[in-house]
Amino acid sequence: SSDVCSSDLARLGVGDDAFSLGGGTRPQDFQLQMQVLAAYLTDPAWRPQPFERMRSYGVTLHDQLASTPGGVFGRDGDKLLHSGDPRWAFPTLAEIQAGKLEDVKSIVGGALANGPIEVVVVGDIDVDTAIAQTAATFGALPPRKGGEAPDAARQVKFPAPTAEAVRLTHRGRPDQAMGFVAWPTTDFPSDPQRARELRMLERVLQLRLIDEVREKEAVTYSPSTDLDTSWEFPGYGYLAASIEAPQDKLPGFFTTVDGIAADLAATPVTADELERAKKPRIEQIRKAQATNEYWLGQLGGAQTDPRRLDAVRQAVSGLEKVTPADVQRAAKTYLKKDKAWRAVVVPEKTQ
Repeated sequence: SSDVCSSDLARLGVGDDAFSLGGGTRPQDFQLQMQVLAAYLTDPAWRPQPFERMRSYGVTLHDQLASTPGGVFGRDGDKLLHSGDPRWAFPTLAEIQAGKLEDVKSIVGGALANGPIEVVVVGDIDVDTAIAQTAATFGALPPRKGGEAPDAARQVKFPAPTAEAVRLTHRGRPDQAMGFVAWPTTDFPSDPQRARELRMLERVLQLRLIDEVREKEAVTYSPSTDLDTSWEFPGYGYLAASIEAPQDKLPGFFTTVDGIAADLAATPVTADELERAKKPRIEQIRKAQATNEYWLGQLGGAQTDPRRLDAVRQAVSGLEKVTPADVQRAAKTYLKKDKAWRAVVVPEKTQ
């Protein structure tokens, strides 16, 4: 899975499309690593003590999340950005307190026992050793009956546009607030080059926001942008911009974002500005390609979807091909004010 790589011997990860077991070790201990992971898969034990510790921590975690604008949006944002889909909902305190180990076992146990297995090995290990140790562990398990998720499970919708920003509150400092705006885009695999054009649009938007908000308007808080182009959910994706700042700065932020979005759609970016957006992103990818974490994340899912391999091969060259006209077209297509979804997180006492 894309979210598992650590120095721990074994760790469970949960992604949008899979559970994953993973860990990191020294090459000379690779055989033991594979044996341990296979043992966790076939005999997970389901000890109650770790579950009870995490359930007790849930109360503390809720208090922590409620104390900052970013924490509140981290808690509630995913569900809102998926049109209320409960799969992205953070559990309430009541749900945490009512949770049982058997509930976890029923959700995870079936996948561990019967789900198809993909093994990804990265690092300083030769191919023959990887094949041999995989054959001796996961390859020695009985055949599995699990299959693909039903099509209905892959249906996700971006929320409807907001006439007024969705209002959330936090219990922290009164001088802290957050503004967030997102526009629906699309998935990655249906058109990888379009996704790269969107990535460059997102990078240019961030450069413009930093210039406008932090430098020209003298707001010391740095705005941020994000792009989600899903692999797992057809047609789903969004481009977002946000800022954490005092509440009275949020209207100005939204006005600035709207102005930048309109200008990006109306006028091509300069070659210099596009280069300023491209260069750090390409350097980031090339630097990441020297790490095990990058390859573990990129190769997850490639066994059943070879398009992931093409995406890796074209990660840099595809970005290099993006032109100012491509960025403008993406802005015209997706940065539409009447499609935007907005939210604010403000101090609770203002309610």
